[in-house]
Amino acid sequence: MDLDLDLNLICFFMKNQLFLPILFLLTSLVYQVQAQQCPTGDVVLATQAQVDNFVANHPTCQNLSGNLTIGGASQGSLSDITDISGLQLTSIGGSLRIQHNPMLASLDGLDMLTSVTAGLVIFNNDLLTDLTGLDALTFIGKNLTITSNDALTSLTGLNALTNVVSINISFNPMLASLTGLEGITSIPGFLNIESNGITSMAGLDNLEFIGSDFDITNNINLLSLDGLENLMAIQGSFRMFGNIQLTSIEGLVSLVDICGQFQMFKHVVTDCAIGIMCVLTQDENFNQFIQTDGMTCSSATQIMADLQAAGIDCEAAEAAAVVCNPLSAELVRLDVRLEGRTAILEWETATETNNQGFQIQRSRDGFEWKTIGWQEGNGTSSTPNTYSYTDYNTYRGINSYRLQQIDFNGSFTYSPAVVIETNAVNTIDVYPNPASDFLIVSGLDGRTMDEVIIHDINGKEVLRLEDADNIIDISNLDPGMYVAVIIAGFDEKFVKLVIE
Repeated sequence: MDLDLDLNLICFFMKNQLFLPILFLLTSLVYQVQAQQCPTGDVVLATQAQVDNFVANHPTCQNLSGNLTIGGASQGSLSDITDISGLQLTSIGGSLRIQHNPMLASLDGLDMLTSVTAGLVIFNNDLLTDLTGLDALTFIGKNLTITSNDALTSLTGLNALTNVVSINISFNPMLASLTGLEGITSIPGFLNIESNGITSMAGLDNLEFIGSDFDITNNINLLSLDGLENLMAIQGSFRMFGNIQLTSIEGLVSLVDICGQFQMFKHVVTDCAIGIMCVLTQDENFNQFIQTDGMTCSSATQIMADLQAAGIDCEAAEAAAVVCNPLSAELVRLDVRLEGRTAILEWETATETNNQGFQIQRSRDGFEWKTIGWQEGNGTSSTPNTYSYTDYNTYRGINSYRLQQIDFNGSFTYSPAVVIETNAVNTIDVYPNPASDFLIVSGLDGRTMDEVIIHDINGKEVLRLEDADNIIDISNLDPGMYVAVIIAGFDEKFVKLVIE
């Protein structure tokens, strides 16, 4: 379809003040044509013939809207796929499963893939030795699961990945290293490393925060936790079990707080003299969750003696352990839900003591937080109170939220984080429409708008704003039909408006 416009025709449209509405219609038409290049709904490619047919029938398909499965349905229904190099996908709107492929040795063909809105599962692929072919992937909207790949020796290919909710790497007996995960600085969900061939945690060198549980279990070749030197906080429990050659946990040198339980069973750990132990050993039940074959890390008493001998400043370590301090407001519920591109945050307190209020904070990665709102508290209260906050300007992909509860004396603590994912496709929306007093612009990926321009039906400019927030005051505009142009970075949105 040839959509080139003759220059004279463009000038005619502009002189007659019709250019913006027509450009809006043409932009919508181009989008519809492009959307038809991929099949709608879920796609299952279970055989090589199905892969070849997909490439032949959809040669320009780049943005798949649903789930994609490459491989067989089960261990009893294996695929014969050997080559996926004809695929040209750049984004997947659902999940991606690469599973039960005994003959697939390479992921070449996924080289252009940058985002998977839901989860990525790589399961039971007997010939895969690394993940080369996923080199452009930066975003996974839910969990990354890599399990039961018998020949997998490396995670090379995931080096560009920066955003993921949870990670499960398990039962890959030849996996000697976690190298390839260096782009991960924060995991809002859980991290499970189980029954692999790794000798250390190298590859997680830049990981600073885990928002839920961290499990390291049954990695029989694991010798140390080297690679975790930048890990600062675990908001869930930390469990180590059955790593029978693990002798040192010195890699946890920067860890300042664990909000859940600490458990360490069936190891030969002899070096526990790190600051976090100053905090953990204060738990009266600490000894119930420690069982090692070492001589110095089998009880709180022994570990405290080790800390003293090593000159560890326990007073400083205890002062740094503020991640898990309880709120002055007794929080009984913190929820977030998604309505379109808008996030609705709701929370409830059972009691409050000198509570000035709550700062609402949002994060893209679960580590760097931005304050986006404020909610007054109820001072001192012995009755339940409910609160809510609406975030109209969510990030594309992962959005983590937490509360900073602030007392009247200025002291503060943080709530646990809650996480929600928005669609990875960047779509700017404007609502309500029809409108009367204000417009809300969503889908800005946390940005302000560079420019907002509104024209009436005759093409006359009636409003222009620069560096605008996502709520636009239109109360001074007369009722009628308008065309709005929203510009944010490289994104532009043309919208036909009705103002009542």
